[in-house]
Amino acid sequence: MSIDLTGKTALVVDDYHSMRVTLKEHLQGFNIRVVEAENGLKGLEKIRAKKPDMVFTDIVMPVMDGLELCQEIKSDPELLNIPVVVLSTHADAAYILQAIHNGADDYLPKPIETGLLEKILSRITDG
Repeated sequence: MSIDLTGKTALVVDDYHSMRVTLKEHLQGFNIRVVEAENGLKGLEKIRAKKPDMVFTDIVMPVMDGLELCQEIKSDPELLNIPVVVLSTHADAAYILQAIHNGADDYLPKPIETGLLEKILSRITDG
């Protein structure tokens, strides 16, 4: 049974437009409204302006990477309760541990699997 997260907003941060579109389509399947940013710095600006319910960020990006973005979110008292899920094709333990050390709430490997995404959404939204 699929969860319905109508009313929730996610920010998707990835330097690849095609990846943003793919994740957006997956999230919209759970009725989540999606805002996009192409790097961590632009993502941080949108987070501060819009306060999304959750953030999905790639790890490796120019300008500000996902690990730096995660640190910025978790060090800001106004933002630290926003769940952050990092995404990467680098599914090795070192990346995952570094992301969690930087405050990530969960990790979603690329390519995205809908079933795993649904489990993560349930955990981070109490859905």
